Amino acid sequence: MPARLPALAALIAALLLCACSDLDSLGGSDPSLETDVAKLEAGYECTAFTHPDKPPVLLVHGTFTHGQEQYNWTYKPLLIERGFDVCTVTYPDRGFGDVQISTEYVVHAIRRIHARSGRKVAVIGHSQGVAVLRWAIKWWPSARAAVEDFVMQAGPNHGGDALAIFTLMGLVLPDGAASTFPPIPLPTALHQLGGDTAFIRATNRDDETPGEIDYTAMYTLFDELIQPVVPVPTAAVDWQMDNPRVSNILLQDVCPGRIADHVTIGLTDRLAFELALDAITHPGPADVERAGGAALCGLLPIVPDQAISPTLLTDILGLLPIEIANGAPGLHLTTVEPPLKDYAR
Repeated sequence: MPARLPALAALIAALLLCACSDLDSLGGSDPSLETDVAKLEAGYECTAFTHPDKPPVLLVHGTFTHGQEQYNWTYKPLLIERGFDVCTVTYPDRGFGDVQISTEYVVHAIRRIHARSGRKVAVIGHSQGVAVLRWAIKWWPSARAAVEDFVMQAGPNHGGDALAIFTLMGLVLPDGAASTFPPIPLPTALHQLGGDTAFIRATNRDDETPGEIDYTAMYTLFDELIQPVVPVPTAAVDWQMDNPRVSNILLQDVCPGRIADHVTIGLTDRLAFELALDAITHPGPADVERAGGAALCGLLPIVPDQAISPTLLTDILGLLPIEIANGAPGLHLTTVEPPLKDYAR
């Protein structure tokens, strides 16, 4: 037995060296995940991985909703019809909590989908779904290496308009009253996404589009939250940098006068869907002409069979017992932005 110890030690050293090399190829080691693995595993669901000719697609929802609510009757059936394996992820409390924690659900989902399918993943995020995906790609090399295409719809890439958010919530203070009224408690995520915040600055530090990933950013003039759109769109990335891996697309540049707002751009707008489909189907980011050009402007909104099914309401209501069993969503109210995690400082 003792004679075998040097050989065993050499084998262990070789395995460790191989593991370190794999980490190096991903750009370094990942931050640890704080969330319990069982919760992370329960946070995503996928169809069977039966279409090896296409990338699996991960759909990431916005604030106030969750994955099944947003996508089960919109993008998910349309993508399945087109031969894609489709996954959705749901982070806790309808996205009211710390975006850094919500991101861990996305990181775990990307890792697992990549491992289970053996393919790189195409990710589509709407609103806060863009922010959590960008945070995952920024700080987790394993997630960054596993993503092939990233489609962003109405993303707060340089912050949303905090005043617009507060207005919609009925929480705008009278003129001149800011100094006499105490700070208003708001969900944690709004403090992180509502303007020039530490979270937004850390997301954009050094490189807005890291990795060997194709980025498509879509936005609309009629967005109630993600403003301004002109002259410099806050939802764009690598603005006017001529990055061949990036397409920044204003929907009204494709179809003048098109009515799409913050919600419908990631839900029922057919132009946004067709551009997303073009991005995940071809090399490179979305290309308007390749996707159909001006012909896209005549397309009607997304109305898959599931959207007009007589069971749609009961299907959605059927999700409520699950939420009730898990407790009412926490609001995570605070008056200040939470500190950045150590890995992002």
